[in-house]
Amino acid sequence: MRGFSLIEMIAAFLVFAIAIGVLMSVLAASIRNTRLSSDYTMAALWAQSKLDVVGVGEPVEEGHSSGRFDDVYSWDLDIKQVDPSAVEPPAQQAAPVRGAQGQPRGQAPATMSAAQAGNGGAIDISPFDIYQVDLVVSWGGRVGTSPRTAHFGTLRAVNPDPNRAQGMSGMTTRAGSKR
Repeated sequence: MRGFSLIEMIAAFLVFAIAIGVLMSVLAASIRNTRLSSDYTMAALWAQSKLDVVGVGEPVEEGHSSGRFDDVYSWDLDIKQVDPSAVEPPAQQAAPVRGAQGQPRGQAPATMSAAQAGNGGAIDISPFDIYQVDLVVSWGGRVGTSPRTAHFGTLRAVNPDPNRAQGMSGMTTRAGSKR
């Protein structure tokens, strides 16, 4: 009379089994997400090590290269020179024109172009060359899984090569005499 009935025990066991099943699926998803996060973190570390050496020790040059970091991670690197005078900054919203009392007096033009935004669009000669460096790190792709990729991009500013602009025959030494 004072104990639990068989139906109450089965109901309690069923609730317990469902709760354990839900907790196990949450745990499995958590482990899968932790593994994925670890893979992306490792890809970011490999990318940082690759991007840190671009332009160090040897000059930055346009082109494509690829290779492997280890048995799991591989990389593809694309370097392209960017012409800063061809880059048009996005249009900026103009602030409303206010009178002496702070009351709106009218509206300035709705948008401003680069020519109106500050330097008059007068970016003629850049004191340095700019290169867009794009790196794709890939891993995975084992049987039954699709490969994963992470994309990383940066800009590198490099002093221009004076020999490229005027050729080797016109090059002068510091004293001004020809070589």
